[in-house]
Amino acid sequence: QAFVVLSDLLLVFGPQLLRDGREALAPLVLLPDAGLQSQLAAFLMDHVFHHACSHEELSATGMSPPRVPGVSPGMPVPPLSPPVAAENSESHIEELHQRRVLLAGFCKLIIYNVLELSAASDVFKHYAKFHSDYGDIIKETLNCTRQIDRQEWARTLLLSLQQLMTELLLQQGPEIRAAEAFLEIRDLARRFSLLFSLHQLRNRPALLSMHREGIRFAFQEPPGPGPGLPPLNLPFLEVLSEFSPRLLRPDKA
Repeated sequence: QAFVVLSDLLLVFGPQLLRDGREALAPLVLLPDAGLQSQLAAFLMDHVFHHACSHEELSATGMSPPRVPGVSPGMPVPPLSPPVAAENSESHIEELHQRRVLLAGFCKLIIYNVLELSAASDVFKHYAKFHSDYGDIIKETLNCTRQIDRQEWARTLLLSLQQLMTELLLQQGPEIRAAEAFLEIRDLARRFSLLFSLHQLRNRPALLSMHREGIRFAFQEPPGPGPGLPPLNLPFLEVLSEFSPRLLRPDKA
């Protein structure tokens, strides 16, 4: 509840407080500092995107069966009785609803310029993995933030992919092309690229900037000694290639 109350207070006392000639209320405007923004994002990771598997993954693999007294591991487990199954289902729905409320509160802070647009990278990077649970909320945030600043919006999409790439390299090392997580990053980039399918001329500067910054990221020199080693981020070019079909023909030369 503290997160919900804090989100509401930041929204009420945000920049929109000065609209419609209410400049006299400027001393009441409250903008979160970098530390508070980081804490809000960390809370989101711990309480919204914390579960190991998304709803889609649970549906695909099946949830682990409950332990039943008198039944040894490996033995067939009798199905849950209808009241227990209904109770578990209701509990899951209620928990999901609470997580959606938390996510929606955070996204509203971004849409109303209380948080920097770059803070949305902590949400956008989960768009594919948690699409079944939060896809509608994240997609609406993607559409709204695109109207705020198209260039910064594209930069935030790129930042989301860069963060996932860096996390994967730290976890698995340089050989990541065959990793399932790398394919998931490419799939996320493919979903992001669909957002550029309309208004090609309006999207042109943002796409060009995204490619320039993405190429710089891919060719960053690896830290530490060892001259002559290939850039660790080089596979990111494959991720960036998902956006290349959206470029206009003159820009591909």
